Amino acid sequence: MTDLTTSRTLKGTGWTVLKYLFVLFLVVLFFFPIAWIFLTSIKTTGDIYAWPPTYLPHHPTLKNYEAVLFGSKLGRYILNSIIVSSLSTISVLFFSSLAGYSIARIHFRGRGFLLIFFLAMSMFPQLSIVPSLFIWFRKLGLINNYLGIVIAYTGLFSPISLWILSTYFRTIPLEIEESAKLDGCGRLRTLWRIMLPLSIPGVIAASLIVFIQTWNEFFLALVLLSQNLLRTATVGIALYPGQYSFPWELITTATFLAIIPIFALSAIFQKQIIGGLTAGAVK
Repeated sequence: MTDLTTSRTLKGTGWTVLKYLFVLFLVVLFFFPIAWIFLTSIKTTGDIYAWPPTYLPHHPTLKNYEAVLFGSKLGRYILNSIIVSSLSTISVLFFSSLAGYSIARIHFRGRGFLLIFFLAMSMFPQLSIVPSLFIWFRKLGLINNYLGIVIAYTGLFSPISLWILSTYFRTIPLEIEESAKLDGCGRLRTLWRIMLPLSIPGVIAASLIVFIQTWNEFFLALVLLSQNLLRTATVGIALYPGQYSFPWELITTATFLAIIPIFALSAIFQKQIIGGLTAGAVK
């Protein structure tokens, strides 16, 4: 009996070790590119183009950060990204909360199909809609201004927010809404005063996902914001290479600086993200 217990204990310990090793492998796999970008950003040009490649910089330097922060328009690009992503996130949350509450709580024929339809529409490649979108936006005077890109992002990223919020709204007991109705609350007041405050994890999860997607979006930002002072960080960094040069030290430095806000937000709100995305998974 003792040998059997010992064997089971060793087997359980072995599986635990394998699980931790697998998790460690995934962590290294996902974070290696970020570490490589950072290490490249503090290398000199000679270290970057050395052969065989050097993993660690021989002479670490911060001159690349000084050149990017004070000798380029990266600060303006990041500010544009903050403005565009923030306004787009607010717009997406406003419309998706209304639609999500309607799908989750108001019983009407075809609401399930409607949710699937919105999700399916978001799967169309951007390349298929950009030509017609550009023509319409040019006619309406929405090229090279924040309003145009915010409208485009609202239509593009609302489906994922709609799915998250409608799923989370379904987890809130109906008795709470019934009590609100007895107190004289209408649908909109119930949504703003009760449903959204109770759905903070879902709201935060949807907000961060939309913010990250709009921050990383490239194609629409490239087409709709062609003026240099209006470019977002992704587009601005992509245009760093010149006709005869490819300044990897500046590109990696700018890229590392541009992803810091996303990492900070994800680290601060990681519990809310997990809670919002897993809502309704377990009854």
